[in-house]
Amino acid sequence: MTRWQELHNGGAELLQGGDIAGAQAAFEAACLEAPTDDDRASTLVNLSAAVDIGGDHERAIDLLTEALGLTESVRGIVLGTRADILMRLGRWDEAWQDVEDGLACAAAHEEEFLRSVNAGMHASWASVLVSTGQFGEAAVAARTALDLAYQDAPYLAASVHMLLAEIAGSTGDLAGSAEHHSLARELCAATGDEANEAAAVLSLARLAYLASDNDRADTLYDEAEQLFRATGNDRGLAVCAHGHAAVKISRGQPRVALDLLDQVVGVLDKTPTERVAVFQVQGGALESLGEYAQADERYEAAMAASEQAGLWHVAIGIAWWRADALVRWASTVSGEQRQELSRRALDLALPAALAAEAVRQRFAHGPLRERWVALATAPATRSAFEAIAAVEDVQLAAEYIDHVSGTVSLQAGPPLVRDELLSFPTPPLPDMRTELPYAASFCVTTGMDPAFPSCGFSLPPRVRVDPAVVSALDRWIDVAEQRYGFPVRSAQAVASW
Repeated sequence: MTRWQELHNGGAELLQGGDIAGAQAAFEAACLEAPTDDDRASTLVNLSAAVDIGGDHERAIDLLTEALGLTESVRGIVLGTRADILMRLGRWDEAWQDVEDGLACAAAHEEEFLRSVNAGMHASWASVLVSTGQFGEAAVAARTALDLAYQDAPYLAASVHMLLAEIAGSTGDLAGSAEHHSLARELCAATGDEANEAAAVLSLARLAYLASDNDRADTLYDEAEQLFRATGNDRGLAVCAHGHAAVKISRGQPRVALDLLDQVVGVLDKTPTERVAVFQVQGGALESLGEYAQADERYEAAMAASEQAGLWHVAIGIAWWRADALVRWASTVSGEQRQELSRRALDLALPAALAAEAVRQRFAHGPLRERWVALATAPATRSAFEAIAAVEDVQLAAEYIDHVSGTVSLQAGPPLVRDELLSFPTPPLPDMRTELPYAASFCVTTGMDPAFPSCGFSLPPRVRVDPAVVSALDRWIDVAEQRYGFPVRSAQAVASW
């Protein structure tokens, strides 16, 4: 065995055993001993994995890019791995380019290794779609990835099940999400994949928390911690602490939650999703303590992080959550301060509700669409009504009731037959290798733009007492379209009931 092989294999063993620093040192030494560019490239790929787990995501990307410059032999795995890191950093356009290149690479070859790369790239494709809020398309891509994984790369099946779980959870199917995560956990336990097993347990803990089962959530977070310690994953331990903090708030222990969060602030700040999660839970703890101004600052920081990363669907959720907090704050004060807080709540809640309702155009008719309505649109609409009530604007309330009474209209063109409406067909999948995700640019149009298809429905018209007279709600629709970057209603106007 050559010196390079000893160091390379030793690094792999250290990485598997959770010694991240030791693995990095071994791989760095192996790079110096590599006899060929192919050998050095494969070592750089493994080094990037250790560096990524250690939290230095930018360096991990640089290492993968260096490996790709040495040889084409690692092209498939580098593109998929780099795309995954870029997604976590919110760099959607770059991630999509890697996915596009990886799919083209796999399609051009028939070797077994590249067929497994094809499965991984379809999973990455689905991940980009999930990250940019395109859940209908993501579901189709993930099912394709799962079929390919079981056929050509069984070791990827668990991670694809976790991706399907994320899609289910993000669209309101918590039971389906738990089922996929549980299956992923079993697969990982059977194959000794402790890293992905820990991730699956962590997700199950979060689902338990969302179901208000605090005891089960704490138990699962403890189990995840044990697995993360075994693999030396400090970031995973920080995520567990973050989860425990959320449970502490539910148990009425917000100060304990803040202490736990202080331990993770320096660790969970590398990606937009991490920052949003920390800011949100900090806000919840501070609000529980009656520190409304500080809580609002944390919610504002969470919104800013999501908006800067192009996470429009996350920004919508935070907007109505923050608006509800402002209404609660307003209820504790009086006079001008109460009115000012109520107006701020309305400015957040109503555009978010209008946008959340319009996002249903992203889905084909069927269960996925209706779950989005229940998960995102319904609470945002409730929040908007509460904010309108807080400002005591009776006219706006009446106009908004008219608005929500008409939410869809059939698109001009070939009619949908009754059988199609009843069978809930799978939505058509656009060729995303030639069409960038609409959320990546954060500025799109609906219906006419193939990146934002109306899936059988076109935008409904605006509803006014007099169709020729602009209403108060019209101005809020304009605000929502400008803020979120896509249309809410068509330019047509019809008379209200």
